[in-house]
Amino acid sequence: RPWELSKTESIDVMDAVGSNIRVDARGEEVLRVLPRLNDAINEEWISDKTRFACDGLRRQRLDRPYVRRNGRLVPATWAEAFTAIAERLQGLDGRRIGAIAGDLACAESMFALKSLLQTLGSPNLDCRQDGAKLPSQLRAGYTFNSTIAGIDQATACLLIGTNPRVEAAVINARLGRRFRHQSLPVGLIGPYVDLTYPYEHLGDGLHLIGAIASGQHPFSERLRQAERPMLIVGMAALARPDGDAVLAATRWLAESCGLIRPDLGWNGFNVLHTAAARVAGLDLGFTPGPGGHDLAGMQSAAEAGNLDVVYLLGADELDMRRLGSAFVIYQGHHGDAGANRADVILPGAAYTEKDGTYVN
Repeated sequence: RPWELSKTESIDVMDAVGSNIRVDARGEEVLRVLPRLNDAINEEWISDKTRFACDGLRRQRLDRPYVRRNGRLVPATWAEAFTAIAERLQGLDGRRIGAIAGDLACAESMFALKSLLQTLGSPNLDCRQDGAKLPSQLRAGYTFNSTIAGIDQATACLLIGTNPRVEAAVINARLGRRFRHQSLPVGLIGPYVDLTYPYEHLGDGLHLIGAIASGQHPFSERLRQAERPMLIVGMAALARPDGDAVLAATRWLAESCGLIRPDLGWNGFNVLHTAAARVAGLDLGFTPGPGGHDLAGMQSAAEAGNLDVVYLLGADELDMRRLGSAFVIYQGHHGDAGANRADVILPGAAYTEKDGTYVN
């Protein structure tokens, strides 16, 4: 019954939108998640994943430390787990240590892990476990500059390498509403998907970005003539091996087609993230330091035997086979791929069980 539940205001981490939610729990069990009103982000809506993913909070949980002995993970005490880590780090060159932050990590956890790596003398850290080519130096290069509420003012939209219906359902609903109310022209570069509203499928080749930027494509005029045009580039485009070139091309498109209008206070260049932890990680500089390895570099170094210790902060969405024979420390709350590969497991708290900061 509703009166049996304790109600806690929180932020959703199932995507990068940062939907405002209320978590209702009875005792230690989360029973439901409801939306909170925030007109600037999710209004009064949340996605299905946000609403129903709470069932997974009580399955496959890591509830105690584990240490790998004779090839098998066995339960251990905290003291035994920390001793195993300390013995492996003893006397080790910091450049042979790396850390990767997962998609659900809070800002405080990443800051603490970055401080630890700096103390150990390691420049090898990365919060982009999907390999996205995103810089941390220029904030406008990795944020949703139009703001989510700004979609209601957009007069043209170009989607590149993203399916917002899956990646950010609340944002897709705003785009659909803008189309229905103001006939927002929407173009998509990437695989054909069902967005629930009509759009112009421009093709699946990223060469189209250059064609639009140079005015050699009909959709270019849609953007140039619009008062508040916007571009949304997704992780599917930026996580490619040539993601740096794609990002540079999208910036060129934004400048050449007038997506940035200082006179109107409008910046139409937007990056749509899929990970709740990503923007905070980039804000904190959880990226390689001078001479340090990014995700791909750490994997290659581990394969070559040049990386001895890897700390995974809830990072599961990567190829664990590429970590070679490195000593893996996994901190997280669910038994997933990272925990199966780990040599030491440190159980952590889920987002509903701790205080933390997320940046959408």
